[in-house]
Amino acid sequence: MGLFDFLKRRKMPATIEDAMASQVADFVNAFSHPQAPIDASKLHYSESSLRLVDQVLDDFYRKQAPLPEDLHFLASSYVFETARRQFGGRYLRGDQDNPFVLVIGEPEFRLGVLVIGKIRGRATDGPEDSIPFFYAGIVPLVEKRADATLA
Repeated sequence: MGLFDFLKRRKMPATIEDAMASQVADFVNAFSHPQAPIDASKLHYSESSLRLVDQVLDDFYRKQAPLPEDLHFLASSYVFETARRQFGGRYLRGDQDNPFVLVIGEPEFRLGVLVIGKIRGRATDGPEDSIPFFYAGIVPLVEKRADATLA
């Protein structure tokens, strides 16, 4: 290992959007082997594909196993990018529980979608924090052009 090998590492993404896209690719790749618990080819940014994310999180809930931080962020990125592809929006920095917020509808309205805390809740609290149910809550708020936060 040479003295300057650290310079060859991947550069940090230029934007939060680029970072999310990179994380989503890592999420899909994590399930792209034959023994994976879900079929990565079905992760196509559709509302129905969120059932697969929910299934992965349910496995942690049923086993009462802690959700690894990297998987937590990868799963969150997938849900974020699914929403951004469907509804548009931009990412803003959030707080400690939700470091990123997807803001949809600007400038007409401002809907903040908080995914990271919801992903954590699904793995620890179980089906009451269903990801498909959470995601389905976005449409009525967009239709109402609501200034709201969905968490």
